[in-house]
Amino acid sequence: MILVLGGEHSGRHDFCRSIGVAAADCRTVTADDARDFAAEHAPCPAFSSVCCRIASYRAVIATETGLGIIPADAAARADREANGRLNIALASLADCVVLVVAGVARVIKGSLAGQERADWQLLVFRHGATQANLERRYAGCMTDEDLCAQGREQVARGRERLAAFAREVSPTVRAQMLSPRVVYVSPLRRAVQTAALLFPQAEQRVVADLREMDFGLFENRTADELCADPATAAAYRAFVDGGGNVPCPPSAVSPGERVADFRVRQAAAFAHIVREQVAADDGTHLVTVVAHGGTQMALFSQFCPWPFCGAETDPYYAWQTPCGGFRWGRVAVDGVAGVSW
Repeated sequence: MILVLGGEHSGRHDFCRSIGVAAADCRTVTADDARDFAAEHAPCPAFSSVCCRIASYRAVIATETGLGIIPADAAARADREANGRLNIALASLADCVVLVVAGVARVIKGSLAGQERADWQLLVFRHGATQANLERRYAGCMTDEDLCAQGREQVARGRERLAAFAREVSPTVRAQMLSPRVVYVSPLRRAVQTAALLFPQAEQRVVADLREMDFGLFENRTADELCADPATAAAYRAFVDGGGNVPCPPSAVSPGERVADFRVRQAAAFAHIVREQVAADDGTHLVTVVAHGGTQMALFSQFCPWPFCGAETDPYYAWQTPCGGFRWGRVAVDGVAGVSW
């Protein structure tokens, strides 16, 4: 996404036309956008629905604060503050920021080169609920269940939420979001069934490494059961206290996994998907995945911008949605292993 800043009538729209951005791919930020962003109180721009919708456009035009008349009252000052904070958030997500003054454009972040390749979107749906989910069990890669009735209802509501969300994104992205040609799915039945309900016309491509985390000895058991069992209580407490970075102990049928290894596996699956999309070269820059809550956490925490957070802050657990929910946003694919332009 290219963010084009400047004062009113400074030549911002002319600049966008000069670099070949079609009117449908250009979004002008409004005062209502700034107020809605301020009302969200999102912990990070990547979590703001306002930012995510605006950033779906190839070029975004915004008015730089401080270049107009000094605000005359408290309401005008609040609007100016909201405008400035939204600009900061969008600039943190943008690949390139251009300042236009008197028709003269200057790049102040990134580069205009290769911008047509930079805008990749990622949509990851979490499957609808199964009976194990309703019972709050650790339903990992060894628990392969069908959706329950409540899970199917969750998926239907998720599709409705997606349609409502898509109304305010770029028209180009909207078409791919609602009617993807290909959907990448986990091999587990709950994900395959969810994908069929969400996108019945799409081709499903199963990616084995998109399966959920291997919980080993914790698989298909509840937290209460694990705490009450002397054979698992200490290991489970260590797993929880360690933020999932302590390996799950092996069971008779699976070796168990730790979060760090699970993230590597999911990243490898995403790299495979992106390489496939780059090779196809069909203009599809939106990857649609139907898998698990763990997949949402692993992919977005690694590939979605997370500015303004200290290095000690790991956003991993913040990305998961309830069953039937989705995460969507711009992702950086330049650093994906094995992907080159």
